[in-house]
Amino acid sequence: MVRDNYGWYKGRVVSSGEEDQSSVLNLGTIFLPRGQGTPVGSFDFIVDREAGNVEIGTPVAADTTEGTLVGTVVDMRTVGTASDPVSEDWGSGPVRPIVDQHNEVVLATVQVFSSDRLRPARSGAVRAASAEEMLHATGYDRMEWRIPAGVVGLADGSYAPVCFDGRALLGPESAHLIINGLSGQAAKTSYAGVLLASAMASGNREDSVGALIFNVKGDDLVYLDRGPEPGYELRDEDMEMYEALGIPPTAFSDVTVYSPSLPGGGGSQSARDDALSLRWGLQEIWPYLEFILPYYGDDEKASTFLAEFRDAKIYNPEVSKRVTSFNELGAFFDKYANSPEDAAQRDDLHSGWGNHHYATLKRMRRALMGIVARTGGLVSKEKVEGSEDIPVSGWHHGQVIVVDIAGLHTDIRGLVIGRTLRRLLEQAESEGIGVDHLVVMADELNEYAPSVGVEMARVRKILQRVSTQGRYAGISLWGMAQMSSKIDELVRNNAATRAIGMTSDDELASGVYGRLSAGQVERLATLPRGSMALKHYSFRGQLVVKFPRPAWRTGKVKVGPTRKRAEDSLGLSKKSLERVSEGIDAETRARIIADADDAALAIENLQAARVPDMDVVVLHEQSTATPNDPFGLGVFDIE
Repeated sequence: MVRDNYGWYKGRVVSSGEEDQSSVLNLGTIFLPRGQGTPVGSFDFIVDREAGNVEIGTPVAADTTEGTLVGTVVDMRTVGTASDPVSEDWGSGPVRPIVDQHNEVVLATVQVFSSDRLRPARSGAVRAASAEEMLHATGYDRMEWRIPAGVVGLADGSYAPVCFDGRALLGPESAHLIINGLSGQAAKTSYAGVLLASAMASGNREDSVGALIFNVKGDDLVYLDRGPEPGYELRDEDMEMYEALGIPPTAFSDVTVYSPSLPGGGGSQSARDDALSLRWGLQEIWPYLEFILPYYGDDEKASTFLAEFRDAKIYNPEVSKRVTSFNELGAFFDKYANSPEDAAQRDDLHSGWGNHHYATLKRMRRALMGIVARTGGLVSKEKVEGSEDIPVSGWHHGQVIVVDIAGLHTDIRGLVIGRTLRRLLEQAESEGIGVDHLVVMADELNEYAPSVGVEMARVRKILQRVSTQGRYAGISLWGMAQMSSKIDELVRNNAATRAIGMTSDDELASGVYGRLSAGQVERLATLPRGSMALKHYSFRGQLVVKFPRPAWRTGKVKVGPTRKRAEDSLGLSKKSLERVSEGIDAETRARIIADADDAALAIENLQAARVPDMDVVVLHEQSTATPNDPFGLGVFDIE
């Protein structure tokens, strides 16, 4: 790795007085057209016929009489002499002219990233940009905290690193990052992981960095502390990029995984045996009911009941009058949520509570008591004491916490995300969380912060709050989604940095990506895995970079541990489980198990709900008939 006053880059060392070899790699000459001429900020050049390495994204430098302009190629086109196809075809013949002639030239359009003055380009020669020039053009000199974000391949085959400004990526000047691209093709989580490793490697005591990661699908983000699986090992090219970026090619060293508990508290749902269990009770979930019962906040009767119940039963100064678990909540509803007719039938004199109608109490019983079954083990009927919870303080540099919620339903994942982010913001704004910068990494923003719809309104609201206020509290949202156009506008537009992977033509035409040349559209639509187009305040235009493979395990291996299900908490064999849950569909079975909150009770409830297959019962049940008394009358018994 070569280090000089520009930091790090892979390339040839240029000693004092020695000419930089990249400067003699001529690519063409500036083209100044008639008419409107050349504007400020861009220019065209005629590509030399021998410069076959010029393409969209190639860094170039133009030496003019007013100084050097540095930029990247954003568009290319071929210009010929033909006026129309008929004339061209008519003029062709089998005999070629004695003197060879060229009837076309290739013009390349350059987006200027750096120039000495804000003036249009003058005549000059175009050559390959050097690593030092690319660092200067992308704002390296202006950054106090440089976070390597990828490498640019130079025309001579070497790499030039490109850096983000840490103050703009993680705060406080600005913050947040949106990464988008086609699912499975853009390598969004891979890039986010490499960038996180870069931020931690470049951080220090003055800029400590931690990360909270929500794993909402598969196992891509669960094994960040383990090496790559066979077939995904780092290549020589990856090692060169890690060296150019100054990032150690190793897995994360400080990773803790949290995952919702199985029903009854029998371990976590994660495939990792060392994952810590998340298990909440009534008191832990009550302040965050809006994330799981979003519609009740707009219902006057329901919201009034919840507010009065909170003051009288959840936070009552007298501990003896508090309701502290869902079991106690169920007993409360059994006592007060009965209509006069029900009370007469049960000889119960205690019906109704406060001024709330019986119908309201019954509706709230259905909503609140259904939470345990809906959350699949995350919420317990019993009072939870000493349970593990996602920390909101005491973070330290390099610490990574993964919340593995891929096995939950979408609305329950929204509950975990919303509850955790609200607790973090409140702690960060009051006492601090322990690190200067906390990265919150969330995938599938199209689902949790959609541009339209009300299903995730409360989760979207807390994500909006992180986007607008997080940088003041040291929290930076790194969101990933297939389509930026489908992300909530407030969340999307507050992201100071963008990374774009392979993207469909329809999405690129949505208008949220700004003005793109035909070459840039084609580049984005065909970006290979391992490449990202970056937008950052210090880049005058879009810049395509490459990044190395992750140095940790990603994806799902063919053979290995699988995510645990609710029925795993029962301790039954597959055959026994099929027998006790015969005739019950998988979703209903999971709800029955979660609602029981106890393995023995869950088995009992499954047996009560099972629907035996009578054909199997008749076929396999042992006959009780005897030859002497086939009708069981007991009068033909023969001694």
